[in-house]
Amino acid sequence: MKKSPSLIAALVLCMGLNVFPVLAQSETEADDDFDTIMIDDQGLTITADAPAASGPSAPVQTPYGSHNEVSAEQIQDQGSLDLLDTLRDVPGVVSSKQGIIGTTTGANIYIRGRGYDHPSLGITTSFDGVPRHGLIYGQSMADGFPVFAADSIEVYKSPQPSSFATGYGLVNVTPKYMAEQGWEAQTGFSYGSFQTIGENASFGVRKGRFDIFAAQSWVSTNGHVVHSKAYQQSYYLNAGLWINAYWNLRLLGNGVDAETQKPPQIGQSKDDILPYYTTDTIFTTATLNNEYDKANGFIKLYYNNTDFRIMDEDNRPPSGWSKQLLNGAGGRAKESWYLWDGGEIVSGIDLDFSKVSNEDHNPPPRAADYYEFPDMLLFTPYAAVSHFFELKKFRIIPSAGLRGYIQSVWANAIAPQAGLELGYGNTNVNFNYSFGVLYPSPGNIQNIVLSGNYDVDDLKQSKPETVHHYEVSLRHDWRDIRLINTAAAASLGGSWFFDDGHDRIVPNPTGAPGNVSAASYFRIQGFEFNSSFSIEQNFMFLEKFTLFAGGAWIYNIEAKGEDGTIVNRMPYTPVFSMSTGFTWRFLKRFRFSGDYQYIKDLYGAGGLGNYAIFTDLSDAYKLDDQHLVNLRLACEFAYKKWRIEKAEIFVAANNVLNHTYQYYVGYEMPGITYSLGVDFKFK
Repeated sequence: MKKSPSLIAALVLCMGLNVFPVLAQSETEADDDFDTIMIDDQGLTITADAPAASGPSAPVQTPYGSHNEVSAEQIQDQGSLDLLDTLRDVPGVVSSKQGIIGTTTGANIYIRGRGYDHPSLGITTSFDGVPRHGLIYGQSMADGFPVFAADSIEVYKSPQPSSFATGYGLVNVTPKYMAEQGWEAQTGFSYGSFQTIGENASFGVRKGRFDIFAAQSWVSTNGHVVHSKAYQQSYYLNAGLWINAYWNLRLLGNGVDAETQKPPQIGQSKDDILPYYTTDTIFTTATLNNEYDKANGFIKLYYNNTDFRIMDEDNRPPSGWSKQLLNGAGGRAKESWYLWDGGEIVSGIDLDFSKVSNEDHNPPPRAADYYEFPDMLLFTPYAAVSHFFELKKFRIIPSAGLRGYIQSVWANAIAPQAGLELGYGNTNVNFNYSFGVLYPSPGNIQNIVLSGNYDVDDLKQSKPETVHHYEVSLRHDWRDIRLINTAAAASLGGSWFFDDGHDRIVPNPTGAPGNVSAASYFRIQGFEFNSSFSIEQNFMFLEKFTLFAGGAWIYNIEAKGEDGTIVNRMPYTPVFSMSTGFTWRFLKRFRFSGDYQYIKDLYGAGGLGNYAIFTDLSDAYKLDDQHLVNLRLACEFAYKKWRIEKAEIFVAANNVLNHTYQYYVGYEMPGITYSLGVDFKFK
């Protein structure tokens, strides 16, 4: 391939940011799908070969940290219809909701005990590598993420300054696009208990330098109890143009309209006025990618407009309502440089601008409240470096990185990270340290914004909440195991982690904007494990069988609020959780899959009026242990005469044990549910 211009390379390195974008769908990971790019007498030729997907329990290790991936195939095997359900088999992740599909408000994604504790941006959600979440209060806005547009979902369970800027963790949806030459169309429909419907249709074409992929989806349910309906409608477009063999432009757009009703709590009357939530969002990105032999990277621009409303907010007539207007815009620039054998330099910048407001339309005779939050601009340049040393059969990969934070409202900050990987054969040991930065969300100053009794310059005295993250992991892979003419593979791994958090954010101060408490802290220690096994054989009843398992044990929790209270239990931080799943292919056409989740000692929401003061949860908020079994059987077929390349008819059952469980105190989830459906892929 052509070498990248040395003059531009030197300039970009000096500036510490990127000029060339990469063949990637997100800022966090390059697009590895393209194996070869070449020009011949027929013009530009692109061949694609999708890499094998790892199970949701097995972490993907990089020199700068690890993350888990949930593939589109895994999402299909789970039968997931909303974002939260796609995460159910990722170790250390707990998601909460009150109905079959859809989310209400507040935090609902929790990773290793973080994400619940205050209106914050602790666990952020992104689409195509850029923010798509509740910019005022930090909620995930899961209703705005169409599952049928997801090629995979990445879950970062610790701060990683070289991968994302703020927060303790990140859930990033990598979007679908047309990867292969030719055309394809796909459609599917499912129907299940409580009139739960899932429908999707898509069409994609790739011809020479141009590709386009368009999709539409609809999911809805009548709900398992009164006032628990939900729906989501999505329209999605992703188009690309190859400028030459090294440069590629992608344009993405997505519009979502969703509504979720909040069901009554046990003991409430169906005649009570209950709230419901609407989400209308328009999201778009433009990405310029490049790949040379010594450098690859991308520049990405984005815009996100979301209108989020809480209707019937007061449970007495006449009811009130509120509206959050969220406007986010900015960009990402990242370049990876390979200037010497075994070495890598990563440089980039993130730029995020947000303009948000909130309206509270109170029941008469109270007047409406209007909150105009200050505009916020966050600029974060970063750089990281790693080098691969090989000493006979040993591998050594040290790495280090640094990210700066320039914030227009809050105090500036800086975050380092470092790592060391030691390898021998199929065994790897990783040591990682990272420093996490968490800025207050605008919702934390809502009271003083309404009063007008503040000065933006005063807010610059408020430093962010921080966490020191330490992690040690070990993994061994057994590849190409031969068992009597049978190919098999397996892996086993585990990791120890420790989070030491300081300067807790104080929500909604009524006086001067003192937004952090130096006396508050939290410390969480835990252990995660993961394993997988696969076997292939041409037996009639065993063509391919895969099995994965993972879990998290949090054995030490200590948290202190600014009132001096020290507690050793926190909401949505189960002492032990695990998940396991399998896929079994047999008789040429059949695929049987299933998974199981177990959660022990889970405390739900409640009694947390002041989130910054850690409330010692009583047993009244302890939820029953969860045992959930889900199964799905599919029959696959093809019919070339109608150009049906692949089709399947399936039947599924969730919560097969008919187990009674809750994520929130007083809100029981449905018992056993059934669904059946069809999917067709034309080519």
